[in-house]
Amino acid sequence: MRKFCLGLLTIALGLAPTWAGAEPIAFEQAANVTGMGGFEVGAEVDYAYEKIEEQGLGATIEQTLLDIPVFLRVGIPILEAKLTIPYGSVESDIQNVRNENFSGIKDIGLQLKTGLLSLPNFAAALGLATGFPTGDPMKYLGEGLDLFPFAAVDMDLVFLKLHGNIGYEYRGEYAVDVDPATGAVSQGLKVKPGDATHYALGVEIPAGETFSLHAELLGSSYGGVKIGGNPLADSAGSTLSVLPGVRAKAGPLKAKLGVEIPLTRQEDRPALGYAPRSDWRILGGVSLQFSL
Repeated sequence: MRKFCLGLLTIALGLAPTWAGAEPIAFEQAANVTGMGGFEVGAEVDYAYEKIEEQGLGATIEQTLLDIPVFLRVGIPILEAKLTIPYGSVESDIQNVRNENFSGIKDIGLQLKTGLLSLPNFAAALGLATGFPTGDPMKYLGEGLDLFPFAAVDMDLVFLKLHGNIGYEYRGEYAVDVDPATGAVSQGLKVKPGDATHYALGVEIPAGETFSLHAELLGSSYGGVKIGGNPLADSAGSTLSVLPGVRAKAGPLKAKLGVEIPLTRQEDRPALGYAPRSDWRILGGVSLQFSL
């Protein structure tokens, strides 16, 4: 993982000076990324780690998650569509209890975005991101149908750009064969993850013609989980994090790298396994973008 991140940074440092603006690292912007017509194809890396002390088990839990989403984005004057096929792996190590390691295709995503307003220094858009239940929930690779309508705005202040995004995530119910709270076999048990509200604010500063420096604030509030219709204790909570990073662009080649650092205490975050609650997270990616 370290070699991959260093490789991304090396690519970014070697890009020729053709920077003309960039989107945020961790969330969707208002502007149509592919312009009046074009497409982008690429892959991202999302690596997260968490270590907690679980008093009920009397053990230390270490969990790592690796997602590698491959995506295709296509834009026309009034609409932009993005198809994402993520491959992921989940490893959980509960000291003196058990070790789990799963990998495979996760929930496939489709995002649609349309512009509401496009001015020289301001843009606004509405979007809908949908996650389809293609991953295996028994391997922590998928959940039920996921719907995330959002609104986004961008503001260009010449020397810097501001980005904002807010949306509500509906997380659908799905069936499992093992009670995730107790480990008991219970075929057809229904799990309803808590819905969530997400917001993000970002600052983008040009650093020469090739690079842009980024600082992003990411916040989420999660509702409680229900298992078999019964609320799960301590499953609701909130997360708040800051993400510094860098983007670069040379012709059609784009690259990004960032590190997300939590600002909330572990006890304020949702229960393990039902929402992101990492101690740290690395985001990277490379892509090729073409205009038609």
